Amino acid sequence: MNQMWRALASAVDRKRQQGEPWRRIVLPDPGRETLIGHALRLAKPSWVDRRALRAVMKRLPERTFEDRFTLLDAIHARQAELPLWLKSEVRELHKSYRAAPAALFGNATWQLISSIASDMLQSGEKRRAPLWQLTTVFSGWDGDQVDLQLARGMREADLAKPIWTRDIGTADLHRYMTSDSRVQAMWNSGAVLFQQAGGASRTVGHRPPREDLRTLLLTRLPRILSACPTVPVGGGWHATRPMSLQEARALQDPKGAAQQIAESTPPPLRLEGGIRLPNGYLLGRPGYFPTVHLSGSLPPRVTMQGEEQKQRNLTFEATAEDGVFRIVSPKPIHGIWTLSRDKLQEELPLRLLPRCTMRTEWPARAKTARGMTEMQADVTQPVATLQFEEASAHDTRGLESPLTDALEALYCRGKVSRSEGEVVDLLCRVLPETRMVWDALRSLEEARWLERDVNRTWRGRKWRLLPPQISATSENTAICEGAWGEAELEKLNALSTERGIKMMQIRSAPWSAPLVRLEGRGLNRLATFGKWAFETVPDQMPLAAAPDCWLPDRREGIGHQVVGRWSEKHRHFLPAEAVPAASGARLERLGRDDDQDIYRLTGVGADLLLESRVAAILEHHRRSGIALFQPDGEGLSRFCKDGHLPLELAIFLRRGHAAQTGPVLQADGTWTYRYPASATDLAALWHVYGPALSGSQAHGRPARSVLHSFGDARRRGLRPNLLPQGL
Repeated sequence: MNQMWRALASAVDRKRQQGEPWRRIVLPDPGRETLIGHALRLAKPSWVDRRALRAVMKRLPERTFEDRFTLLDAIHARQAELPLWLKSEVRELHKSYRAAPAALFGNATWQLISSIASDMLQSGEKRRAPLWQLTTVFSGWDGDQVDLQLARGMREADLAKPIWTRDIGTADLHRYMTSDSRVQAMWNSGAVLFQQAGGASRTVGHRPPREDLRTLLLTRLPRILSACPTVPVGGGWHATRPMSLQEARALQDPKGAAQQIAESTPPPLRLEGGIRLPNGYLLGRPGYFPTVHLSGSLPPRVTMQGEEQKQRNLTFEATAEDGVFRIVSPKPIHGIWTLSRDKLQEELPLRLLPRCTMRTEWPARAKTARGMTEMQADVTQPVATLQFEEASAHDTRGLESPLTDALEALYCRGKVSRSEGEVVDLLCRVLPETRMVWDALRSLEEARWLERDVNRTWRGRKWRLLPPQISATSENTAICEGAWGEAELEKLNALSTERGIKMMQIRSAPWSAPLVRLEGRGLNRLATFGKWAFETVPDQMPLAAAPDCWLPDRREGIGHQVVGRWSEKHRHFLPAEAVPAASGARLERLGRDDDQDIYRLTGVGADLLLESRVAAILEHHRRSGIALFQPDGEGLSRFCKDGHLPLELAIFLRRGHAAQTGPVLQADGTWTYRYPASATDLAALWHVYGPALSGSQAHGRPARSVLHSFGDARRRGLRPNLLPQGL
């Protein structure tokens, strides 16, 4: 092992001497371990880390291990006793748990804690665990033989291995029940509720019982034996027939078990979900309202607070989950209310605001992340050059869409970088189709609302908000890029009006990122007074012809497997087994658990590996001669369900035409993705991407060549140039 590490370090040093951007590997002293010393000291967590954490956990009281969150709090309180690296990891784990409790279980540090706790449980050092499960296995000709199995552990996988198995008629069964105080109290009650778990097994455990599962009671109470027919199963115990959960609970003795006493108490009135704002407020936007949890089938009583007369009444709607109600409103809500429920004095304040306060801090890219470039930045031999053209825009700020609510929600959560899954979840709440979320996300990226951060060491991607910026496209015109919340836009509108600057909000495509345009003098002074960034953006963009415009991936695909292939019929990626390899141009997605995907193009031209999905799809259509985009009289519209123009090019077109880029609903009810482009732009792009943009007879749709677009432009009174700029 030591020789392998030294060989790797030497290989990296040779790469560095050749001028390649590799980081030097510094190997620690292997000590006396001449075979595996390097690996032992590079491994995280090390043996020293594990021993230190085990020593801390060994000193914790038994009751700490009955709850996973209590255990984490106890370890965090003793973090000073841990090595420096592990102390930092525990601190980060505790911080992420406080922000999102569900993130606990996928964390590597928590897996280490769970592993040590499981070892301590199996060795007998600790006797309590947060997860437990008592299983009954019915057997015999008449189903009257019952075996009991008890399992407990720190992880769900631990429950697959019972710590003991005994027949229910075992004379000293109660002695085995004492191994867990919760099981002992439940068993001593004389009536135990079991729910179906598959086959002849039924279980009870740390999970709350489910309403949709059939339930039976194992009981020895005379009251229950006389109330319903039962089957004797041994040891004085009887089994009832399967019934609903409500019937089973009605048969139980409410004084028999502490657990049932706890269940008889109504759960506290509480709010769940929602997006938190300062001073105890929640975001009052459709799709992002909190849900109200209370026992019973009646909605909560609502009492208004304050002197606001315009404050509207709240309307509640029951969800599929019992006792859970959602707020129903097609518009944002602002106000303060008090919620209560019948026959109880409990009250709960509800404060809603339709927007977030202006943000002053913005997240920065982490050192472990990088950006992604989709095309060559430096073009030495351009085949075409795009230029800004005089653009006219119309104010459509009166048009609203649910995407506006999603933008405000993203603005509220913009203090730190967010995982891609969290951003996708926020967008999906308001989109009419789930698949649209990737187009909506791309539209926000092209508007520079969000920026993508690619992890350098694994597959993860995060998205972070970019601060507001005024980007000047000429001396007296500019567009606003970055994340502009509602409060920020109000401030911009007020300052613009004071200075005689015209502000227009373009929202004609309701599911695309909105665009804000400014016209007037003194745009840089406006940015200075409003404390916004100001930039004069280039008005020209030289383009190299494909495939020279792409950035080949330096990885060789070692360890990657084919997980998807591009389907010409379905016009998006399908699993590899669903699309057999065929002759001609092929596009494959190569995946690996610990690395970013690679896209491989083969069959036509030289084989090419690309990291950018956008570049790979566009290049594949160019090679295969099948159109990805077609001119539609207003710009470029996409044929397929997937595919976009390179990000840098899309941003340039958005700036130059002062128009939205993003998903658009067509007259026939289908969705497309549209970019603004003039006839001159189309001619230039055709020289770059060729048949991928020229139209095709494929898919039963007539082609529209660049000449058709020239004719459309001439009929509108424009004079397009047949040659692209820069030729």
